[in-house]
Amino acid sequence: MSTSKDFASVLMLDGLALDGARPMIPATWPALMRGEGIFEAFLVTNSDLPPMLEDHDARLCLSAELAGFAVRSGQLRSKLSKFLPLIGQGQWRVRCSVLRGENKQQHWLFSAGPEQPAPESAVLMVSDFRLDPLDPMAGAKTISRAALQRAREQATAAGAFEALLLTIDGDVAEGTSTNIFVYVDGKLKTPALSRGILGGVTRLNILRSCKEYGIACEESSLELDDLATAEEVYISNAVIGLIPVTKILKIREDYPGVKGSKLIEIRNAYRRFLESTLT
Repeated sequence: MSTSKDFASVLMLDGLALDGARPMIPATWPALMRGEGIFEAFLVTNSDLPPMLEDHDARLCLSAELAGFAVRSGQLRSKLSKFLPLIGQGQWRVRCSVLRGENKQQHWLFSAGPEQPAPESAVLMVSDFRLDPLDPMAGAKTISRAALQRAREQATAAGAFEALLLTIDGDVAEGTSTNIFVYVDGKLKTPALSRGILGGVTRLNILRSCKEYGIACEESSLELDDLATAEEVYISNAVIGLIPVTKILKIREDYPGVKGSKLIEIRNAYRRFLESTLT
C-alpha cells in the first residue's frame, strides 16, 4: 500500500465509480498537461457529510472564480452526497478535484483513502520558497503544487513535518498545506489573507470560535520575531485539525507542544463552536 497521504482506494469520476488500477484520465487533458484544476480536501467520518462543508463549498467557488472555472454554490454538497455511499466506516481523507478536460469541459473527480490519526505535535522548517501577496491566484486552491511539494519534501528530509513559507517581503505566510497560528502578547495571531495565504476552512472556524468564546485573536502581519517569542505555535487544516508545534528548526526548539496552557482552551472553544453548528 502506498504511504502517500494522497493514496486513494475509492474513486469516482463524473459520477462513475472507478478502478484505481486502470487508466481514467486522458493524458491530453489540460489538467494533466498544464495543471489546470482546483480542489478541496477534508476529513469524512463514517460516511457523514463534514461539518464545515458550506465553508469548503464557498472556497471551491472562490477558487473557481479565480482560476476561470464555473462552479455553483451547492454543487460540492450535491456531488459529494453521491460519492459518500462508496466509502465505509472510519475516518477518510476525501479530495474533490474539478479538472479541466478537452474543449474546456469540467470533470469532477472524488478520491478517498483511509486517514491515519493526526500527529500529536509537529516540527516545522522555514522554507526557501516564497509567496507573493499580490499574486491574483493567491486565494485559489489549485492542483498546481510542484513548488509546495518540493518545499514539503525538503522539510521532511530535514526531519520536519511541515515547511513554513514566508512572503517575498519576509513575513510569515503559511505551510504547504496548513495555516499557522501563534499565541503571543496575550492573543492568538495568524497571517491576514492579504499576505497571499490560502483561506483555510479550519483557520476560519478557529477564528470564529475564538471570537465566540472570548479568546483574543487577530489577523495581521506575522513576523519571524513573533515565532521566536511566541508562547505557543500551532498549525491547522481540515484533516489534522489544530495541532501544536514543538520546534521550528533554526528558530526555536522549546515550544510547549501538547503541554501548552492555551492549546486546551482554544481546542475546547473550537470543539464547542463546531458542536453548536450541528444543533
